[in-house]
Amino acid sequence: MTTQTADGLVQTVREGRVLAIELARPAARNAISAAMLQVLLEAVDEAAAEGVAVVTLTGAGPAFCAGADIRSYRDADADPAALREFTAAAGRLCDALEQLDAVVVAGVHGACLGGGFELALSADLVIAADDARFGLPEVRLGLIPGWGGTQRLTRAVGPNLARSMILRAHQIDAETAHRVGLVSQVVPAAALRSTMTELAHELASGPTRALVAATRAIRAAAAVSASGMQLEREELLALFGTRDGMEGVAAFTERRPPRFVGA
Repeated sequence: MTTQTADGLVQTVREGRVLAIELARPAARNAISAAMLQVLLEAVDEAAAEGVAVVTLTGAGPAFCAGADIRSYRDADADPAALREFTAAAGRLCDALEQLDAVVVAGVHGACLGGGFELALSADLVIAADDARFGLPEVRLGLIPGWGGTQRLTRAVGPNLARSMILRAHQIDAETAHRVGLVSQVVPAAALRSTMTELAHELASGPTRALVAATRAIRAAAAVSASGMQLEREELLALFGTRDGMEGVAAFTERRPPRFVGA
């Protein structure tokens, strides 16, 4: 089954108890628009309703996902309600992936940045191609991660590395991500899809009720607080209205260096 939106493409394919979801907007490095968010939410809802055992998440083209489509932020300048809804929908997507009664496996290659990294952080297992790089560069726009990244990254790697990656917009490669526990396996880029598909079908052919029960228990042990998630979102939404936040988004879309003033 293939589902198309007005400004992007998300492909979903069901094979037995495995649902494969692919971000398929390669010309934009799979940057996520509001329309894509809705289709992705529908795909995750479908996975929950149909009781699939494993969901895989990949990206077409040279990147897994470069994050949010920044044009969505700039277009929403005149409509704060649209910006709030976009951020809330993205948060719901990451939460839905993390809470899904299925094992979520992300196959990451190339850029996995911003909102794309936040999607990967919501998965149970991440397989990385050796060309993958991970980062949360939002501060370069005068913003912060707002889809759960400050919370899930800190939970995964601890506050020191999280501070480096968020405050300095520091990116890490696949081997470093594996060493610090963000990914479970690193493979050659050419083998990423076959490795992920093989793992997905291996899991789906096993005792899936036990796998899902174990997944729920592990997630509970590593759960982030609702108050932390709410604080992150409120801080991001407040930054959109600041001079630096507006300048950062404008500079990105105009392909020029930002001129921040600290206000």
